[in-house]
Amino acid sequence: LMSMCRTYLIACLLLASVSATAGAREWSAGLYSSPTGIGLQAQLPSGDGRETDIISVIADTYGLISGRTADIGVRVGYTHDYIISTYEADGFTMNFHAGAGLTVGYVHDGENGSILGTGEALQKEMGVMAALSGSIGLRFDFTRNAAIDFGLSANPGVHLRMDRENGSMYLSFYRNGLFHALLPHISIMYRF
Repeated sequence: LMSMCRTYLIACLLLASVSATAGAREWSAGLYSSPTGIGLQAQLPSGDGRETDIISVIADTYGLISGRTADIGVRVGYTHDYIISTYEADGFTMNFHAGAGLTVGYVHDGENGSILGTGEALQKEMGVMAALSGSIGLRFDFTRNAAIDFGLSANPGVHLRMDRENGSMYLSFYRNGLFHALLPHISIMYRF
C-alpha cells in the first residue's frame, strides 16, 4: 500500500511538472488502464498539433491478479508520437498516432505458466527494467474537453534482478515487453 501511495505521489509531481511546461498549450491527463496495470497518463501536444509527448506512470500488476505474487511494480514511460492522420466529425476529432520513447521500472518479468495461470508463486524476484518503447494509438477528442485514447505498446529491453537463493545478479531480455504488446490499453483523460 505504501509503495502504491509513493507511486501516485510521484505521478502527481510528474503531472504537475508537465502542466508547468505546457504554458498556453492545451494538454490532457487522466487514468490509464490495461490488463498489465493501472495508472496515470498525460499527453502534451506540440504547438502545431502534429506531435505529442506522452508520459505514463503505471502500477504494474503482473502476477497480482492471478494470485502468483503480492508485489506491485511501477513503470514510467515516455514516448514522442507523431500524428499520422486526423479525421474531424461533428462532436469529435480522431487522431491516429505512433511514436517511440523509453520505459523504465521496477517490475516482475514473465515466467512460464503465466498464460494458463498455474497458481504457483512467481519464482524470480522483482528487478529493474529498461526498454525502448514503441507506441501506436487512436485518440478521440470530444467537444466537452474529454478525450479517450486506445493504444498498443511494445517495450523491448532488459531486466536486471538478484536471485534470492545465491545472491547472483541476472541480466535477461525483458519478456513482458513483447508479450504485453498484444494487450491494449485505454486512457480516459480531461483536456486542460
